[in-house]
Amino acid sequence: MFGVSPWIAAVVTAAIALLASTWWFGIHRRRMAENSAGVQALAGMKWRECAGLVLQAMAEKGYTELPSSRQPGDGGAEFLLVKENERCLLGYKHGTAYRLGEANVRDFANAVQLQGATSGMLVTLGSAEGFARDLARRYGVDLVDGRSLWPQVEPFAPAHLVEDIRHQAAAGIRRGQQMGAVGSLILGMVVFGLAQLGVDEAPVPVVAGAPSAIPESIQSPAAAGTASEETVAAAPAPAPAPVAEPTFQDEASRQASDAMKELAAVAQLSDEERALRRSQAASRVADLDQANRAHWSTQSTMVVSMVREDGIDTGIVNEACAILVEYEELRYTRLQLEPPSDSTVPVRWRQCQ
Repeated sequence: MFGVSPWIAAVVTAAIALLASTWWFGIHRRRMAENSAGVQALAGMKWRECAGLVLQAMAEKGYTELPSSRQPGDGGAEFLLVKENERCLLGYKHGTAYRLGEANVRDFANAVQLQGATSGMLVTLGSAEGFARDLARRYGVDLVDGRSLWPQVEPFAPAHLVEDIRHQAAAGIRRGQQMGAVGSLILGMVVFGLAQLGVDEAPVPVVAGAPSAIPESIQSPAAAGTASEETVAAAPAPAPAPVAEPTFQDEASRQASDAMKELAAVAQLSDEERALRRSQAASRVADLDQANRAHWSTQSTMVVSMVREDGIDTGIVNEACAILVEYEELRYTRLQLEPPSDSTVPVRWRQCQ
């Protein structure tokens, strides 16, 4: 089949199918499941708590809430934010039942003008209609629905809440991952069967000019036996065909293949070896110039005590994440960044990708 060994065709097909299913369920579907669970968790909060997470996300972008700027809005609340000389009106509507339409966008755009703001952001846990998005772009208003809100506020959500959401999402896609692995194996077996069938049915090529065999009827028994033994002795044993690893042309497939190999290697480690790798990673992060110490509070959360309260601005997150991504099982570690004890800066969280 296609001029390659049936085993090679089967292995390559199964590997590609496994990589595709791993990306679909392990990255795409898991991200969607986490977003959905995150939105439901936000909806279960009080609106002030959820709005506070949104304001923290805006503060991370450099916006500061003006004193006494909170006021009731159209079915929600509005906050006037400032960044340098730019004013932004933030409208928040709590609950997943909201469906923003053109009327909501027009009313909010009028509120932006009345407040003297230069831009506006309308946030909801629900959804936004397609026509409303088009109208919002014309008015210079950003619409943020629940699907895109959770990734922005996740770094500021309580650690235990994020852990519960991730466990819930992982449990929801586990069956899909198992079905993808089984389907990849079955597909590889089917390809092997079809390729083997093609090899068995292929005609034996006849080489032109080759000497014709002596008819068996005129060969003496002794000569026939001697020739057969000599042929068997002279013919070398066939060497097993090497199984070539699949090659990929695009960078994304190559990275996914490398990640699969690393995850497979990690799966073979014992519990002691994994604990040693986690200890080594924490020790390397603790040796950074901007870190006093580092330790694991949960399986996926590392607590880093900073030397200075502005350590985040000096790159401690990038340096720590650069160390953690070297360990495939620690790639998505959540950093809990604690300022010095005498600092008034609150604890912050960051997610390594």
